[in-house]
Amino acid sequence: MFGSIRWKLLMTYLIVVSSACVFLGVHLSREFQATYTRQVEADLLDLARLVALNAFQGLSTNDPAEVRLHLQGADHGAGGPRIVITDASGTIVGVRGLPESAVGEHENESSIGKALRGQEVAGVGAAHQPEGTVYAAVPVRAGPGSRVLGAVHVSLPLSLFHAELRHIRWVIAGSVVAALIVAGALGLVLARGIAGPVQEMQRVASDLAAGRLGERVPIRSRDELGELARSLNHMAGDLERIDASRRAFVADAAHELRTPVANLAVAIEALKAVIDKSPDQAAGVVTDLEREVQRLTTLVEDLLDLSLVESGQVRLHASALSPAELILRSVHPFEKRAAQAGVTIATDVPPRLPRVAADADRMVQVLTGLLDNALKVTPPGGRITMRASEQRGRVLFSVADTGPGIAEAELVHIFDRFYRTDRARTREQGGAGLGLAIAKRLVEAQGGTITVESKEGQGARFVVTLPKAS
Repeated sequence: MFGSIRWKLLMTYLIVVSSACVFLGVHLSREFQATYTRQVEADLLDLARLVALNAFQGLSTNDPAEVRLHLQGADHGAGGPRIVITDASGTIVGVRGLPESAVGEHENESSIGKALRGQEVAGVGAAHQPEGTVYAAVPVRAGPGSRVLGAVHVSLPLSLFHAELRHIRWVIAGSVVAALIVAGALGLVLARGIAGPVQEMQRVASDLAAGRLGERVPIRSRDELGELARSLNHMAGDLERIDASRRAFVADAAHELRTPVANLAVAIEALKAVIDKSPDQAAGVVTDLEREVQRLTTLVEDLLDLSLVESGQVRLHASALSPAELILRSVHPFEKRAAQAGVTIATDVPPRLPRVAADADRMVQVLTGLLDNALKVTPPGGRITMRASEQRGRVLFSVADTGPGIAEAELVHIFDRFYRTDRARTREQGGAGLGLAIAKRLVEAQGGTITVESKEGQGARFVVTLPKAS
């Protein structure tokens, strides 16, 4: 469980947040301690100045009793600061919060020495308390520049100060813990929000790998995770279509192969029956065998070509080719056959056409395939026209016939594998229905397009568009 991405995200989040909270807590604690210390020192300085003002009369008249009288009359609470008043020589003349026996002793505290030299000081020290104190010391005099009559030293034990600091630290620590609890809850929600879709995608990916191609990821957001889910669903759809296409391909290929194989089996049985009895019949059976073998060979070659093109493994050797030369190479093999069928083949190639970037052998294969289809459906006395032209920086090759045309409903399927139109439905005339599928993929592999225009009863026109050679 703790190895899942959800817990990894949560732990990473908590480590970052807790580190930030601890750092912030320590920083706040130190900052508060410094601020609180400065505030206490300022308060003690104000108190020392007030005591110095009250002690001035007694020290100016050298009357320690009056100094102590004012000091005893000041009410600073039971837990108030300790006060020490000295004369100009550093002898203690009055105390509060310390034993009365201290009166008359000489005070050696450095802060009092500074006050007797006319300075106001405040800080943290160890005067009169082993655990240390926060103190302030001021001189007693009539005004700035006048003679120093004595000093006032005011202090608070650090034990009280530390108690207040501990309280504040507990408050800060409690706030940090509360913040971590809230951050943990929010982090858990955030981790679920991020890890949940990722886990769903992982589950769907596993299903796809196992062959369950109908699975999809629910899309719950428009962020990067949502886009990833859309991409995964799109890929699943493509895989489903590819799988359906593969199944159809296998089924169609098996169907196409079944007929010539069955014919071969029948022809072989017939050959066995007549080979010794009738040499003439045997020769006819051999001719049938040769025809079926040729059909089977052509079908296998077409399947191999289609497989290579669809897998991207076909090797193309593009070069700058002359459109007129491509048309000449394509038309020449059909001239005798067209004349025997009573069909006219005409070409129209304007001069100075730009060269095209294409593989010569593959383009001749495409164009001869289109001419072969046109010749099969063009009746005697008909005409096939092959043209080349330039349009918008590309070169167009068109093959138009005067055959029966193609029904509008069939145009969208004309480049599908194993598809035959009604005008060429038989295997003897129409082949296996792979020629146009192969032609389309070969043209697209060379950066071109192939389209068809037709109306039933008005012939058909196939157009191949190729990029110009640079």
